[in-house]
Amino acid sequence: MDELHEAAIAYYNNGTMEQQSFAWQFFQAMDIDGNGRVSLQEYTDFLCRSAGLAWVHPEMFIELDRNRDGQLDFWEVLTLYYVARTRTISCRTCHRALNGLYFTCITCFDSPYGGDTFDLCVKCYNGRSYSHPHCLFLDSYVLLRSKRSHQPLQPPDNQNLPGDHNLAEENPERMGWRTALRAMEVALAVGTLGISTFCTIM
Repeated sequence: MDELHEAAIAYYNNGTMEQQSFAWQFFQAMDIDGNGRVSLQEYTDFLCRSAGLAWVHPEMFIELDRNRDGQLDFWEVLTLYYVARTRTISCRTCHRALNGLYFTCITCFDSPYGGDTFDLCVKCYNGRSYSHPHCLFLDSYVLLRSKRSHQPLQPPDNQNLPGDHNLAEENPERMGWRTALRAMEVALAVGTLGISTFCTIM
């Protein structure tokens, strides 16, 4: 989680003022009482009312709480914000969220038909506690280095998601986090390398 925390801060520090503002909106949507801290109750309430974050397990609160004070400050919530935009995959065997290094089936990843990837945590891959027809796997760091493209992905159009214009009136706290997640999506699309060819390195 330390590595994810540092990555979240790096994206924030290098983001535009608008992106930083969206990150604060995400935090404020979770900090219902406005005391500058997010309690476990506020955290779980936020997850319950945020369908897009249903995959986040409540136990992640403990992992996010770096100083173990029982509350999340802005920087700790910023880590959740980053995880929500980048780590929405889970191990196909134990179903835990993959928050760090993990293994991906290259055959599924490179499939021209799209579809889901087959991802495993290190423990399940190491223990061979999975059933899958393909045998070529790479860890997430090696996979990134093995993929190259001459043209980076283009950022999504700067358009609102369908129906977003009404969310602010209906539920202002939901509008804040949705807008913030959209901003992070644009930032990641700009900074992401496109994936084209596979170079065998192992």
